[in-house]
Amino acid sequence: MSVRPSPTVRSKRLARELRRLREEAGQTIEQVCSRAGNGWSPSTLARWEVGDRRIQPADLKSLLGVYQVDDETAEVLLNLSREARQRGWWQAYGDVLPSEYSTYIGLETEANVLLSYQQQLVAGIVQTERYARAVIRAARPDDDAASIERRVELRMDRQRVLAGDDPLRPWIILDEGAVRRMVGGPDVMAEQLDWLAEVADRPGIHVQVMPYSAGEHAAMASSFVVLAFNDPDPDVVYIDAGTSALFVEEPAEVGTYRLTFDHLRASALSPIESTRLLRALAKEMRKAV
Repeated sequence: MSVRPSPTVRSKRLARELRRLREEAGQTIEQVCSRAGNGWSPSTLARWEVGDRRIQPADLKSLLGVYQVDDETAEVLLNLSREARQRGWWQAYGDVLPSEYSTYIGLETEANVLLSYQQQLVAGIVQTERYARAVIRAARPDDDAASIERRVELRMDRQRVLAGDDPLRPWIILDEGAVRRMVGGPDVMAEQLDWLAEVADRPGIHVQVMPYSAGEHAAMASSFVVLAFNDPDPDVVYIDAGTSALFVEEPAEVGTYRLTFDHLRASALSPIESTRLLRALAKEMRKAV
């Protein structure tokens, strides 16, 4: 991938390693805090283990000492901590970037596979600039023009993960309503549909449309994204709730979403049929201009 490693992913990996070391040592959080004698509270250590709070280098060295970690492993974890403290490219957009969206972009930046089911909108990772602008303007009516343009720029920057030596491989399923909804007007929507069809022809990228004729299915309640990583990082499910977001990491729950996505793939139009529909709809919309 053409972007540097994500500090978000490194932070999550470090958190998992800290929990693993404690569990392998057979100690509770309270026992570790008592042994360390550094004034750590159990809540602080618990937050380090879930990645809700960044651990400082001095605290990390002390913690590794408590667990009697060998020098080689300690250096690996200290390096992981240094990488986790780096700034991601998206943090330059901090003026318009909510924390939960920042976390999502950090994960998306290092994911190698993305499975996305979207009910109402084209997935952000494959939106055109004009389509994105129309969506953002509608979702944020109180934003000034400059803020909207910053958000559009961020959304376009995200698409860098689709290029490079090791690009993200997305599999996107769009409900038929998402490709028929007239976002931005006929010309904007036609451009978006043509772009979807073009993107779908790239190696490693799949786009399917879930037709109305498929009837009821397992994902009618909400859209979702599964982000998959190379080992040792586990998959994460992201659910956008508008003003907030939910990240699902429990393996059994993530497995349920993966199974749901498999069912959607089987019920949707094939990639070839979907591309044919996208081009036909784009042609219809251009006639309406």
